[in-house]
Amino acid sequence: MAPVKTAFQSLLLLLLLGLWVAEVPVSARPSHMTSAQWFETQHVQPSPQACNSAMEHINKYTKHCKNLNTFLHESFSSVATTCQTPNIACKNGRENCHQSQKPVPLTSCELVSGKYPNCRYREKHLNAQFIIACDPPQQKDDLQYSLVPVHFDNVV
Repeated sequence: MAPVKTAFQSLLLLLLLGLWVAEVPVSARPSHMTSAQWFETQHVQPSPQACNSAMEHINKYTKHCKNLNTFLHESFSSVATTCQTPNIACKNGRENCHQSQKPVPLTSCELVSGKYPNCRYREKHLNAQFIIACDPPQQKDDLQYSLVPVHFDNVV
């Protein structure tokens, strides 16, 4: 009888693990976008908008309220030039991060209340340098860049 119980427990564990892995990570990019396109959607906003409306656009992809997001009020090409600065360590320990050479206008949006789709944010406007992670472009990216931004790492 013990082998049947062990087999059942193993099967149950496997099923639970499968369900856990099937969960979409909250930061997962939509499958039709490259990492750089998802970065641009989430973080590049040349003309500032209020956080509540700007975050609606991002949250509709993930179907949840993102806790914190930073918008850079620069063009994508301007942000991408940061990828040409020297490599530095990212918060996760990878060495593909780059710091902007000068402060830029940005807006930080922090979730304060609500449940998707009624997310409410507090906004903070800053002029600050930023750190982004960059990788080589994917086939659907603009190939004029040798590196493209793929992750917003920090405000400094």
